[in-house]
Amino acid sequence: MMRTAVWQALVLLGLAGVAGWLTWKFHPEPPALYLTAEAAPADEISLEQALQMEKSRGVIWVDARSAAAFAKGHVPGAHLLNEQGWPDLVFELVKVMDADEARRPLVIYCDAQKCAASKAVRNRLRHEIPIGDREVHVLHGGWPAWQGGIGR
Repeated sequence: MMRTAVWQALVLLGLAGVAGWLTWKFHPEPPALYLTAEAAPADEISLEQALQMEKSRGVIWVDARSAAAFAKGHVPGAHLLNEQGWPDLVFELVKVMDADEARRPLVIYCDAQKCAASKAVRNRLRHEIPIGDREVHVLHGGWPAWQGGIGR
């Protein structure tokens, strides 16, 4: 009896899943799938905006992830700066910014779409380092957005 009920529940779940997918697939205006088309909040920029900025003015990429994640892969030319290694890493970035006469904007990214590490690094840069009016942006979607947009 219990086995039959479990089987029936699985069949119903499967049918519901297929019906939902078919509705999404053939709907004239299908809704965006979760997190794939979410607009960037006002304090973040999209990958497209960051790449356009890099093309037109150049940017300094800042990776706010762990050193282990950075070692596995990062945006080419990115500088590692995270809260865990702040005292040791921030001076290298300050040297890069001091030598940057073009005053390129900083684009900070971390592990995920909802990652707070980028914003924490951005806030520390604004409040602890004399960066003046240099633009500092957070990349919406972080490293996964880079991999999805560039690594295809």
